[in-house]
Amino acid sequence: MIPVLALFVIAAAAVFALQFLDADAASARKLAASKVAPPAAPAERTAKLPPLNLPADDAPHGSAMEWWYYSGILDGQSNQRWAFHVAVFVVNGLIKHTVMHAALTDLATGRRYTAQSRTGGLPARPDGGGFDFRATGWSLSGVGPAHRLRFDDIGGNSLSLELLDTRPVVAHRAAGSNTPGLLDFGDSGISYYYSRPRMAASGSVRSAGREHAVRGVVWFDHQWGEFDVGRLGWSWFAIHLVDGSDLMVYQLFDRQGRPVTTTGTTVRPDGTARPLASDELTLQPTRRWTSPKTGVQYVLGWRLNVPWGEFEIDAMHDDSEFDAGTSSANLYWEGPIGVRGAQHGEGFLELSGYEHLKQARTP
Repeated sequence: MIPVLALFVIAAAAVFALQFLDADAASARKLAASKVAPPAAPAERTAKLPPLNLPADDAPHGSAMEWWYYSGILDGQSNQRWAFHVAVFVVNGLIKHTVMHAALTDLATGRRYTAQSRTGGLPARPDGGGFDFRATGWSLSGVGPAHRLRFDDIGGNSLSLELLDTRPVVAHRAAGSNTPGLLDFGDSGISYYYSRPRMAASGSVRSAGREHAVRGVVWFDHQWGEFDVGRLGWSWFAIHLVDGSDLMVYQLFDRQGRPVTTTGTTVRPDGTARPLASDELTLQPTRRWTSPKTGVQYVLGWRLNVPWGEFEIDAMHDDSEFDAGTSSANLYWEGPIGVRGAQHGEGFLELSGYEHLKQARTP
């Protein structure tokens, strides 16, 4: 017979062995699970916000900052060409105010004309959906793919356009993001952002007392959210390429000129869009211009590298600074650009926040 003490020792050893085997099996299960299911990625802040909803989101939102933006190059007869941009900004701070900017450049003569206005409240007609802004002699409206612009006095000139989009809307997003139409700018906030890169435009330009029929392709942007544009500067490119594809690139920097990010969106001729990651593109300055009016230095020549080639970008008209001192109290450069390299093209460049870099190195 086995002594009682021996039985006790054997039983205890068996219990210990079973506990050890259970613990080892549990560890093995955890290891197997970790190989099958990697740790989940952190949830995007943008996922907490309502998704982009069009055409309802064409309308004003009451957010801290919002703008509707058009830029393009218009062709007339006999090699006549005009570049323009018009915009409406709605700012909700201690008081709500609406700002309108317009610029028209005669690319044949080099003459440039600008106008701006500011009014309290929201000079808009809310009926019918979309947006419909009205000021003295100025109107800007749109519902879905059909828009209309009328600016009766841009430095003594006028612009009237009907615009129609036949492509899908481009909802910008960061590479790897699951929230199209939303961009996270970190400490500066979150922005909704979509574009209609190729709106077919037809209408007229009245310049130097003469009316000119014009046609062209216009880039439209709508952006809004609880974000602080004063904390960042940017260089923004909207490019139409000859094969029918489009390219939007922007480079953000802080008020000391330190880079924050470079990213963008590429759009195929069929309207299919893909975000570009920061490691897929580089921007290098190649030419600078200093405004004789303000002393602000802007980068007007750039070399852009993307996965499918290299582009050389240069301004068509250097003196395209917009002094918005009487409306939004800022300076920016906005004008047409020519593109050559992997493909030819043209588009628009916007440089904002450069006035804070007078004593600092520009991007």
